[in-house]
Amino acid sequence: MDSTVVIEPAYNALSDVRALFEAYTAMLVTHDPAFQIYLDIQHYADELRAPAAKYAPPDGRLYLARVDGRAAGCIALRRLDGERCEMKRLYVQPQYRGRGLARQLIRRITEDARQIGYRCMLLDTLPVLEDAVRLYRQLGFYEIPCYNDSPVESTLFFQLDL
Repeated sequence: MDSTVVIEPAYNALSDVRALFEAYTAMLVTHDPAFQIYLDIQHYADELRAPAAKYAPPDGRLYLARVDGRAAGCIALRRLDGERCEMKRLYVQPQYRGRGLARQLIRRITEDARQIGYRCMLLDTLPVLEDAVRLYRQLGFYEIPCYNDSPVESTLFFQLDL
C-alpha cells in the first residue's frame, strides 16, 4: 500500500513543528557541538517557543510534511530583505528519508518564495549532511561566501536564484 504524503501549512500543528525542530537541532549539535553556539546567536529558544512568529506570512512560511497523517518533516522560510529570503529548518525524520519528502518541501517553499517576490533564496548547512548538500546542488543551489554570523567554521552557504 502506498503512503499518503501531504505538505501543509504548519501554523495549526506547532507541537509537531517543535518536535521536528528539536530532533533537527539535536542531530546538528551531535555532529558539531559548536552548532549550539549558532543556535544561541539565532535566539533558537525564542523560535522554539513561538515558531510561527519567525516564519509568518506574508513574508515567511512554515510547512509540515505528513506521511499517513504522521509528522514526517518540516521546512521554513524567512525574509532577509526585500529580495532575499532564507530556507530554514529543513528536516525529515530518519524513518521517512529516501521518499523524496525533502525535495517536495524545498519545491513548495521555493514556489512560495517566487510568489512572494523574492529574487534569491539562501541557506546554510553543514558538510556532514551530505545528502542534503547533494540535493541542494541537484535543485540548482550553488555555493556562495558566508552571508550570516555562523560561528561554525565548516558551514557551507548556498544560493538559489529564483
